[in-house]
Amino acid sequence: MFEIEVKVPLKNVEETTAHLQKIGFCMRQRIREEDHYYDNALSQIKTNGEALRVRHITDLESGESESVITFKGKKMDTVSKSRKELETGVSDGKLAEQIFEAIGFCKVSPSVIKVRQELTWEDMTACIDRIDGLGAFLELEIVIADEGEKDAALAKISQILEKLGYSLSDTIRNSYLALLQGTSDA
Repeated sequence: MFEIEVKVPLKNVEETTAHLQKIGFCMRQRIREEDHYYDNALSQIKTNGEALRVRHITDLESGESESVITFKGKKMDTVSKSRKELETGVSDGKLAEQIFEAIGFCKVSPSVIKVRQELTWEDMTACIDRIDGLGAFLELEIVIADEGEKDAALAKISQILEKLGYSLSDTIRNSYLALLQGTSDA
C-alpha cells in the first residue's frame, strides 16, 4: 500500500472543518493517538528517511482502544509526504514496545500526542490534527495499491487543497516528530 498524503498548518480549524463538510466530506471518528517512534542505536531508520512506530489509538466517543505497528518507507517525491506504508494491528501495544526495546531499538523522544478528527469523501481521508506542543494541521490522504496511481491521487488532493484556500506550495513534508524535535525528516 502507498499513502499519498499532504499536510498543511491550519489557519482556522472550525472554518476548514465546515468547508470540508460543504465539499462533501462526512465526519467520522474522533480519536486520540499516541505515537512512540523507534530507531536503532545508529539512527539508521531516520537517516534512511523512514519511520517505525507503535501507535496507541483511543476512540474518544466509545473509549475503545487499539494499537498498531507502522513502518513508513522513504518519501516518493519532493512535494508530498507520499510513501510506502506497512501497518498491522497488535493485541498489546505496550508489549510490542517492550519487544522493540528488547531487540535493540531505542524509543525516540518526544512521543507525538494528538487528537484527530477524521472526515472522509470518496477515497480521500481528511484528518484535522491538534498536536500537543505544535498546534493544528490538516492532512489529506488517499491510499493506493499501485505506485502508478500516485500522480492522479496527488492531483485529486491538490484540487481539494485549492478549494480550501491552500496549494501544494503550502504543504510541509516534515513529520510531527521532526517538527517537535526542531529537526528535518530529510
